[in-house]
Amino acid sequence: MVALFVFEFIEGNTITRLYFMRLRRLTREAVELGHVTPALENARREHVPTFTHFLDIPILFVIVMLGAMRPNTWMLFITGTAFALAAAAILTLVIPRLYPFELGVEHP
Repeated sequence: MVALFVFEFIEGNTITRLYFMRLRRLTREAVELGHVTPALENARREHVPTFTHFLDIPILFVIVMLGAMRPNTWMLFITGTAFALAAAAILTLVIPRLYPFELGVEHP
């Protein structure tokens, strides 16, 4: 449980945070230019930062579950972590396709 928390803390403050700071800067540049830049398109195609972003909530659920259940074996830790990784992978593949990026187009 502690290992998951440390992993989540380090991952959240490095990969995810740095990626979203860079994405914000690239988005502002694209808005000022009035079109999507190649740098922004390339940044939006990166899967690792998106995966780590979607991993936050499932790993939190595993941490809370382990704290509440206090298992005697490693099986619940392994199973919960596997489900969290699978959930993050599914979200990484599905969510970006639901919200395509089109500058200047307003969606209802």
